This record gives sequence, structure tokens and C-alpha cells, in this order.
Amino acid sequence: MPRDLVLTVQIDLSGKRALVTGSSQGIGLAIAAGLARAGASVVLTGRDAATLDAAAAGLPGEVTPVAGDVTTDEGTAQLLEQVPDVDVLVNNLGIFGARPALEITDDEWRRYFETNVLTAVRLTRAYLPGMRERGWGRIQYIASDSAVAIPAEMIHYGMTKTALLAVARGFAKEAAGSGVTVNSVIAGPTHTGGVQEFVRSLVGADLPWDEASASSCACTGRSRCCSG
Repeated sequence: MPRDLVLTVQIDLSGKRALVTGSSQGIGLAIAAGLARAGASVVLTGRDAATLDAAAAGLPGEVTPVAGDVTTDEGTAQLLEQVPDVDVLVNNLGIFGARPALEITDDEWRRYFETNVLTAVRLTRAYLPGMRERGWGRIQYIASDSAVAIPAEMIHYGMTKTALLAVARGFAKEAAGSGVTVNSVIAGPTHTGGVQEFVRSLVGADLPWDEASASSCACTGRSRCCSG
């Protein structure tokens, strides 16, 4: 294949509704933008209404921002009341941060699991039956290379991403033969606003970005970091 040949896949999601969790910024917003360009009506979620409204204003087509905390039963109930059915569910919501392994408390372990894993499980449980009844649906879990290369400074985060691989595989078997597919995406290092804040928290604000990213790799012992 010629090196300059570019293959473009056109995906038409006209008439479909897509929900992306944690989509007011970063990877989630980029995913939502791609779904909107493919013709889907998109639901954005996040806790800050003003940030969500600003994100929605920058997307084409029909976009519905739903503010609330979907890590809680109450927040999930509010979302399901406003958006009872979707055709595409992207479980993107996640938190991360550095912490020495022996200093991670039980509460932190629970918070990471409940936010990064249980929220996705809860929404899959809510939306998969409707997709199966309609004979079509797509469920995605945004995992990470940290699922297989556990960061020494973020083993609680890595644990949740490993769990997502198992959850996705299990629900894929549950949905087999129904017209609904369930997959996980192992994302690599990505330069987002949240990652930039994380790197700066490790090495400070004075270094240029490339140097700051390289320094954060040295701090954490990783061979590659979130430089793009």
C-alpha cells in the first residue's frame, strides 16, 4: 500500500442517539464531536452545567447536555429519566491521580472503582436491554494502556482499567447474537487538559510542555507519558 494513501471510513449514525459520559472536555468531548459529525444526536454528561453548555454549543447537530453526578444512584436516575434510551453508549468517565501504592486508602480504592467501573456497569445494565430489544446497539468502554502496564504511581487507576476489560468482555458475551456489540478501547497517552494538570502537579508550571512531560515520565518511571 502506498505510504501516502489515506483510507477514510464513513460512518452514518443518522437517527441514532449516543450518550458519552464525562464528555464536557478531553477525550469524552472529542468522542462526542465525532459522533455528532457522523449524524448522531449526542447526549453530553458532566457535573458542571456551565462547562457542559459551552461544550454543547461547539458541536454540530442535536446535542443535549445533562448535568449531574452519574457516579451516584440519584444522578443516574436523573439521567435515565431525561434519556431513557440510547443506541450508542460510550463509557468514558474516569478519574486518575498519582498516589504511592501503600498510601492508597480503602476510601480511595472504593472511589476509583465506583467512578471508573461501577458507573459504566450501571449504565450498561440500564441501556443494554433496550438496545437488545431493538436489535441494534453499540457499547464502548474507554480503557487505557494502564490496564496492562500498571503504573506504579497509579495502581488504583490501573486496576479500574483492567476491570473494564473484563466487564466489556462479559457484557459482550451477554449481548452475543442480539445485534448489540460491546467493546473496550485501550487508549494510549493523550494530551488533554486533565493530563496537563496532572503532569504540572508532578513537575510544576515553569517547564515547557515537552520538558514537563519528559520530566513526569522520569518522576513516575514510565517509558512514555502523555505528550500527545
